[in-house]
Amino acid sequence: MIPKFKAALFDMDGTLLCTMRYWRFTTLEVLLAHDIIPTAEQLAQMYSTSSRRLCMQILAERGLELDQKDVIREMEGYMHRHYLHDAHAKLRVGEYLAKLRDAGIPMCVATGSPREFARDGLERLGLAQYFEFITDGYEFGMNKSDPAYFHLMAQKLGVETGEMCVFEDALYSIKSAKAAGCPVMASLDAAYQYDWEEIKALSDHWFTDYGELL
Repeated sequence: MIPKFKAALFDMDGTLLCTMRYWRFTTLEVLLAHDIIPTAEQLAQMYSTSSRRLCMQILAERGLELDQKDVIREMEGYMHRHYLHDAHAKLRVGEYLAKLRDAGIPMCVATGSPREFARDGLERLGLAQYFEFITDGYEFGMNKSDPAYFHLMAQKLGVETGEMCVFEDALYSIKSAKAAGCPVMASLDAAYQYDWEEIKALSDHWFTDYGELL
């Protein structure tokens, strides 16, 4: 059953935009830039493993002890290009956001990606207009793994956590949102397909296409 709510927090990658595939395969882009051809097994790991963790692991195995901050910066550079040129929105998400706006529901985006990149991608696709603000895990010194993050976002939207619906695809974030007392609408993205059963069990409602919510 779709929960009632007075405000909404949206994740971006895998929830508003079909971009988790790009995040997963930034590992490949970084490796190729460093003249490393991954094995078939490593390629298979990319779609179900954290790109940052896997990339650092493979680089270390090949004898390249690079600073993690430099590698993340390199990955984010590739992702910025994708937001500017390749990323596309989830099916009928614009229609759903317009429906919420017309109903007077304040909305924000809380993403693990740099908020400047997120804004570029959302503006290109005409979606930034629907949100009160766009933030990330850097701006407030905490991220979506911490239930306190959702209390802060609800406060910024002017509601209690129980009145702020969280739209999310990542299991760790769904767990934190529920711990904070938020209702959760889970977007089932293929990048987290191995977690789907647990995601469905934790969430108040789940969907694959925003048309299901209209």
